[in-house]
Amino acid sequence: KNNHFRKNFWTSNKPKKHVRSFSSCDAMLSDAETKELTNRSFDLAILDGAFPECFLGLMYQFKIPFMYINTVGFYTGSLSTAGNPVSYAITPNFYSRFTDTMSLYERAINTAMQIGQNLMHMYVMRRTHLVLREHLGAHIPHPYDISRNVSFILQNGHAILSYNRAFNPNVAEVACIHCKPAKKLPRNLEDFVSASGVSGFIYVSMGSSVKAANMPEALRHMLVKTFARLPYHVLWKYEGSSADFKDLTSNVKLLRWLPQQDILGHPKLRAFVTHGGLLSMFETVYHGVPVVTMPVFCDHDVNSAKAEVDGYAIKLDLQTLSTNQLYKAIMKVIHDPRYKNAARYRQKLLLDQRSTALETAIYWTEYVLRHKGAYHLQAPSRNMTWWQYYLLDVAVIYLILLYGLILLLKRIDFRSKKLRSLHLLMSASYSEVKTKSKKM
Repeated sequence: KNNHFRKNFWTSNKPKKHVRSFSSCDAMLSDAETKELTNRSFDLAILDGAFPECFLGLMYQFKIPFMYINTVGFYTGSLSTAGNPVSYAITPNFYSRFTDTMSLYERAINTAMQIGQNLMHMYVMRRTHLVLREHLGAHIPHPYDISRNVSFILQNGHAILSYNRAFNPNVAEVACIHCKPAKKLPRNLEDFVSASGVSGFIYVSMGSSVKAANMPEALRHMLVKTFARLPYHVLWKYEGSSADFKDLTSNVKLLRWLPQQDILGHPKLRAFVTHGGLLSMFETVYHGVPVVTMPVFCDHDVNSAKAEVDGYAIKLDLQTLSTNQLYKAIMKVIHDPRYKNAARYRQKLLLDQRSTALETAIYWTEYVLRHKGAYHLQAPSRNMTWWQYYLLDVAVIYLILLYGLILLLKRIDFRSKKLRSLHLLMSASYSEVKTKSKKM
């Protein structure tokens, strides 16, 4: 009965909207502010690596080096275009619920998802190329050809938070680049959490891309009913009005905006209930907080699956969620020390770095500027097709040679058999002649 929960939370996540995303490119290039950009000069551009193709036409016009910052850590499109190895066997699709350890069935599904996504992207890029040529001129190359020339990629991930990956020299991981130590809470919030006493409080937020005010009435009632059972105060980021609730208990405080990192770093915080967005999961580890996730769309599932594998999260399914499940999950991450210990362990690993993510990003950005694009870091594989990269063309040649060798051996064997038969026939004839001569 809860199958509509995820759909109603975020109704725009439909394939047909992605397929027609080239229309957004047309609107952007038609905008007066975008046209004004073409009259300015730049030394370097930093683009979002998740679907940057519309801006790539401008990069070609400017004739300047450009970098990506891959905000969606599990998105691999810009990485593979730049020549980075992306194995579908160990790289879960960012729309999936898989980890890097997949069964045969899961690898088959994951591969199908990746290929389907790639085919859809190829179609959109073909239409986007037409838009770029219409606005910027017929000389604009295909977006894929421009993207292969990316100077450097700042990848929003890390082995501690996402998965171990093989990266080329022009990729640096900068997970938690936005993370910062907690500051003191505003007076109204501090008074509320302090009133929780030794029990502490729980923080609930579905991030900025998922509006909690859009949740179905049944889910809203379920959350309120669960929070009423908890022996904790609850801070809830809710964009709607308190008038939406008739049964809200006094231990729950609603606010349209909350200083998330200051809350996550508060000593009285016991658990974080969230949607599983990438930045929220990074902040969870940075501040060492156990978490309960309720994924809604996009990379929420795969982020939550990784956190659950690492032991600091319990992942729930909105389609089957019940009041008891949510209550038990919250109580478990609070009272089972394994979750808190796992969060603190990941926090320790994340903070034990030679340099911060921000320092790393600044260094490589300045490096690209100093070395006029740092094109010496680019991989030769970026100019290879996937069948060349995986040596499938070489494999075909070997198969042809092997087939030819088999045919040759069969021909030799056939001739050998024929010669043996002829030899036996001649031997038999000779024996017969010899026998007759003896009788005579």
